[in-house]
Amino acid sequence: MLFLFNDVVFELGDVSSLLRDGSIPLPVSQFETLTPAHLTELLREAVYVDPNMAHTKFERTRYFCALISYRAPGANAILAVRPQGAEGPDDVGLRFANVPITTLAYLWRQQNHDVLTVDEINHEVWFRVTENLHSAH
Repeated sequence: MLFLFNDVVFELGDVSSLLRDGSIPLPVSQFETLTPAHLTELLREAVYVDPNMAHTKFERTRYFCALISYRAPGANAILAVRPQGAEGPDDVGLRFANVPITTLAYLWRQQNHDVLTVDEINHEVWFRVTENLHSAH
């Protein structure tokens, strides 16, 4: 499974297997009870601390992607932005989307060839799926 987090496409493989392989720093019983609202809160906190976490904390971000896709079926892309001057996690903006797999595969290919840009992601994803976007509450 592919998942777009800001400007990085993650290959998650089988999400259920990834979450249960023992490498996620959370017991299975705990992520099974995570609500999308609680996951959103955790994600806002993580992005507030490190807005560039997809690059600096690759594995941690990959687990967030897996948890999002597991607990919020249909979501396979997220835009998480900490605005300049943010005073806390509540200021972090989140957008979720369900992006066609063909688009994610294209972006994955571009990323693997080191030619993926933020402009291309915005054009292929965020400008095209506005009707499918919703803000996290």
